[in-house]
Amino acid sequence: MDRERLQAVARRIVRECARIGRGDDVYIEGRADALDYLELLAFECELVGGRPLVVPTSDALAHRRLTELPHDQLATKADPWIAAVLAADVVFTVHMEDGDPALFADVSPAQRAAGSRGRKRLADHIYDGTRRWIGTDYPTTQQAAAFGLDFAAFEDMFWRSLDLDYDELKGRADAVAAVLDGASSVRIRSPKGTDVTLGIEGRPLDKDYGIVGVATNLSNLPAGEVCLAPLEDKADGTVVFDLAYWDGRRIDDLEVRFEKGVVHPLKAQTEFDYFVGVLEHSDSAAHVIGELGIGLNPNVGEPTGYTLTDEKILGTVHLALGDNKMLGGVNESTLHWDMMILRPTVEVDGRPLLVDGQMTV
Repeated sequence: MDRERLQAVARRIVRECARIGRGDDVYIEGRADALDYLELLAFECELVGGRPLVVPTSDALAHRRLTELPHDQLATKADPWIAAVLAADVVFTVHMEDGDPALFADVSPAQRAAGSRGRKRLADHIYDGTRRWIGTDYPTTQQAAAFGLDFAAFEDMFWRSLDLDYDELKGRADAVAAVLDGASSVRIRSPKGTDVTLGIEGRPLDKDYGIVGVATNLSNLPAGEVCLAPLEDKADGTVVFDLAYWDGRRIDDLEVRFEKGVVHPLKAQTEFDYFVGVLEHSDSAAHVIGELGIGLNPNVGEPTGYTLTDEKILGTVHLALGDNKMLGGVNESTLHWDMMILRPTVEVDGRPLLVDGQMTV
């Protein structure tokens, strides 16, 4: 994207999505390959009276840390990083995905798990709801290659998914939330064999329509989902995930069984052993249902394996394993892994919400 268009995106995010005002302290952390974008966000913050701090990181450093440092050191996080987040009114993280997924192919699940424990020390403060947070990304040629996509098409999809009518998206989120609000159970089925029932009674709803500081303090960009934390012991049945992606590895047609909220892996078309390995090297809470999300963004298009946008596809469902504290659940884990169900039929206390991937509201 050319710099003028990128600046326009940064301006809209700062003013419309993050709602930054005079005196707001802003912590901006992101990959070094997105430095131009980070600096444009920072400058737009200053134009409206915000006070930004930019902290760039790199995939190269992340890889060295994961492969060369001992696990106990990876599992820590420097106090100055935490202090900077605690001082902020608004946090941007511009690294929701690795910039070069293939770089991490030699990192073992055990190393990743240790790194996640360290990151969680920071993330717990970022996601605690006391400050506005926007988690986003910056598309790269390496990401496109990892997903087997043409970069121009991939980049266009990403920025197009940000360029939408947020009031219209809010209306769609409100309609879906109205069906879920006060409900007791959700049943999900799919053509590949998913048939699972989740208990949701009493759980709060998160409407992510891209604007923070109104209904919620937390948002992804691209935005577009209604999500919640199911009751951790109330997920039972079979799920066939059409697509999951982790550390540069694509897992197709992953079949699992949920029993009282705990996942039991059964089989997959690809990378089944890797999926099992990730769970084995994670804490026990990583095996527990963490999230139900319903995608609402009409501008994303087809799934690619790029989780940040895949989970927002209109008419899809994603379930996550692991941590759900940010959604009002009680499951605390270093893992939060979103996985996709395409063409779902969803019933909320028996009322249809989605039929074969088509919204009924």
